[in-house]
Amino acid sequence: MARPERIDAVLFDFDGTLCDTETRNIVLMDEVLRELGASVPREELEALTGGEDRVLVPPLLERYGAHGTYDDFERLRDDWFRTYAEADLALEPGARELLEDLGARGVRMGVVSMTAARCILTALNRLGILSRFGAVVCGDMVGRCKPDPEPYLRALDLLGVDASHAVVVEDSPTGIAAGRAAGCHVIAYTGCGMGLDVSAADEVVDTFVGIGL
Repeated sequence: MARPERIDAVLFDFDGTLCDTETRNIVLMDEVLRELGASVPREELEALTGGEDRVLVPPLLERYGAHGTYDDFERLRDDWFRTYAEADLALEPGARELLEDLGARGVRMGVVSMTAARCILTALNRLGILSRFGAVVCGDMVGRCKPDPEPYLRALDLLGVDASHAVVVEDSPTGIAAGRAAGCHVIAYTGCGMGLDVSAADEVVDTFVGIGL
């Protein structure tokens, strides 16, 4: 899909896109799964990026013989909030300048993430950019998560923008699928170096520095 001639809104994923939290979260997931008795290869953990944990994690627990349930997993992973509340957070290079440029031109912006709202809102506030977004849609705010288009459709509705004039910026295959299913032009961001398959995106960039939208 060609980039829209007129862009009214840009919707960003957060983890691994605006901010490199994915690496820390994968380490924490590995720790939680090991505590439950499941030793899962790194590549399988990376494949979960951008997906819905309540769908993807239970099969892992069963396949690798975990001695706990998904409820146990959720209870133990509560420490993930510390990534967003306490860890040193930084926007990806060029991201702040991009947000400032979009805002100055009147382009509406949103964050669409499958991470819990308290994590994302805390991180955006700590980074000093929460007020820039007219819509923030998180995994615990929708009935169907990425790769379903619902999260992006919800954000577009909140912003009052048609998908044909919106751009999605994502880092994962599930997020790219969600953006495309919502009818948006999708740009894949690979600057965090996760090595995920982004071949389904309409464009691929490895930095926000100097990017024009």
